[in-house]
Amino acid sequence: MIVDGKRVWIDSHVHVRGWSEDGSGEREFSIGDIMRVMDADAAHLVWIISYSFPGIRAISSSPADGVPWTNAGQLRLVQEAPEGRIFGSIGVHPGALEQSLEAIDLYAGEHGFVQVGEVLGYSMGFELDCPEMVQIALKAAEHGVPVQCHCSTAGQPQGEQMRQTINLARMVPEAKIIAAHAIGGTNSYTHITAAEVYAMMGGENLWLEIRDFNNREWVREAVERLGSERLIVGTDWISRALPPFPPYGILFPFESADENPYPCTVASLEG
Repeated sequence: MIVDGKRVWIDSHVHVRGWSEDGSGEREFSIGDIMRVMDADAAHLVWIISYSFPGIRAISSSPADGVPWTNAGQLRLVQEAPEGRIFGSIGVHPGALEQSLEAIDLYAGEHGFVQVGEVLGYSMGFELDCPEMVQIALKAAEHGVPVQCHCSTAGQPQGEQMRQTINLARMVPEAKIIAAHAIGGTNSYTHITAAEVYAMMGGENLWLEIRDFNNREWVREAVERLGSERLIVGTDWISRALPPFPPYGILFPFESADENPYPCTVASLEG
């Protein structure tokens, strides 16, 4: 797709905080600071944004209060952005099931948010396939939005996050389930193989994100074994501290373009 002479590049996994870094008040940057990052690339960037560290801390410490507070901040970001450039992802927690289901109804149903997540079971102390997550996935399915589940690129040595993600997909076949940043780290082959076996068994509701495009052998393997239609872009770009923010395309561990192993452009990710 071409928009304004640029090829469209959709990233489903971007973190932009809706409140101040310490969570005490309004955020310290404008939507213009975010658009400068997006407009600097030769591609027409479209982002699906989820909460960042203030939201993680708020939801972790008090899920019932943190879920509505975090989502309210994300809504303002989406509303301030130029139309069609930034879409929202809904923060949830199974420990605040009522608030999470209400959030999906409100933000997917009334405000046009397009995703649930990122669901951070590993850091918030719950399993991705717990009974409450099944209810959250069912609610997401009612609105036709996917559930984005964190699957560590290098942690979870026993593969528990991917196992839970696939089990959630199995238990709620009507839901669309995304294994977040599944491809790009040392767990890539495990994730690809697990997804391949799930597909062989008839599973049709699982998608894998590509986070680190510099690991070409893993990306090629995923395309060959799963098909490109099962893969989506999810770079895990994050708005660190204060602007100016790092360029789009920078790998998660790095803070400056000079550290990155390739130029910070969509063209480099595609190449």
